[in-house]
Amino acid sequence: MKKYINTFLALLLAGLFVCSPVLAGYTSNNVEITCTYPGKIVEAGEKVTFDLSIKNNGDSNPKKLYVDTFDGEEGWKYRFLAGETEIDRIALNTGGEASIKLEVDTAGDTKVDSYPLRVRIDDGRLWLYINVKKTHAGESGVLKMSVVNEQGEKIKGAKVTVFNEKTDVPVTIVYSTADGAVRTEVPQGEYVLKIEKDGYLPREKDDISIKSGYTTDSGTLMLERKNYGLDIDVKSPTLTVAVGEKPLYEMKLSNVGKSDDTYTLSSADLPDGWYSRYRETAESKEEISEIFIRAGEEKTVFYEVIPPYSVDTGDYEFKSEIISSSGESYTGDFRASVKGKSELQVFSEKYRYEVTKGGSVDVPVTIYNKGTGVAITNIAVEVSTPEGWQVGVSPKTIPSIMPGEKKTVTLKVVPPSGVAASEYKITLKVKSDQGEKSDDLRIVVNESSIIGILGILLLIGVGGGVYYMFRKYERR
Repeated sequence: MKKYINTFLALLLAGLFVCSPVLAGYTSNNVEITCTYPGKIVEAGEKVTFDLSIKNNGDSNPKKLYVDTFDGEEGWKYRFLAGETEIDRIALNTGGEASIKLEVDTAGDTKVDSYPLRVRIDDGRLWLYINVKKTHAGESGVLKMSVVNEQGEKIKGAKVTVFNEKTDVPVTIVYSTADGAVRTEVPQGEYVLKIEKDGYLPREKDDISIKSGYTTDSGTLMLERKNYGLDIDVKSPTLTVAVGEKPLYEMKLSNVGKSDDTYTLSSADLPDGWYSRYRETAESKEEISEIFIRAGEEKTVFYEVIPPYSVDTGDYEFKSEIISSSGESYTGDFRASVKGKSELQVFSEKYRYEVTKGGSVDVPVTIYNKGTGVAITNIAVEVSTPEGWQVGVSPKTIPSIMPGEKKTVTLKVVPPSGVAASEYKITLKVKSDQGEKSDDLRIVVNESSIIGILGILLLIGVGGGVYYMFRKYERR
């Protein structure tokens, strides 16, 4: 209701003050203010400029310039301009005239509506109107800038902290990319920027205005190098390794200072039982404890962290600490996520089993998870045999095997009835979600016992016949 009353009063007063169908204005005994286009249609967040004509009918004393608002234009900014110069008062001889501008910078979150403004100079009055056709309420603004050094080279990894102008609490923290660019979303407001980078003197930049729905380009900011400075660039500061493995971090050390320097390499905040060392290459076995880098040059080292044999799975944090000969200390933050691992093993009590032709043999196979911390899941057994063989698997699948646990699968092997007595190979393949493992078994097929007895009887018969014939003809 208050809004409508204010608007009504503004329109009523405007009707009283308008004295020309062409020019909106009001003529007083002292000052006359006119504007050919007193109403502008804009999008929230845009700047609006009104061209004002001033005629002095009174004395030549300087007269203050005012803007009155009536509808809660929160976040709007107003400037009177003479050319490009901002002014706050005007002085004209009696009968003198001048042209000035009123610049209105609207807020991005202004609601769609019509907003009356009143310009006052001495007892002169002029009503102006801004009609907002589109709003960006609820949207964030975008802050962009670029960070370089004295030579104009782009600086990667510069830390930009955005503070609210009225508090010391950071609103957001962002780092410059490889091309020195910074781009981040920020709520509408007035901000101060603090830019920091190891090896450079910190800088601040204030009076940063962010509008909802708009991009604010803060331009290029230059950081000055210190006499001694080091930039640490880690390829992958967070690594995931299995129990028993050693995290190895690749570090690029850049001497961004103005002087050559020697750096001592050490560690900080290592977990209990852990050990670390630096190497010149990933394959090198030799440990290094310091490194010399000329100004403007860079070198790569490898930071190896060795966990204890009995390390538990989990996340571990630690730091590299590099100390300059000037006494300055630089740290790199690292994280190692130690995961368990599954290790599938497949074996049988023996690798050679015998079966009688026409019979079958049971082959027990043990499946063992020798890993740590991770179960083996969805285990299935497949068997490849010569043509005509049959193999039953019991059980056919196993849901899971926990670390250190063993499960037994029984193979019932049945060779064909007409298979020749010999040694045959069957291949066992165990599949799981985590991988697969294969093994070979030997099956020896023997003749049946009946055939053996018949063979023995036949041999006895043949032997008896030979003996009989020998005795019979020996007497003659």
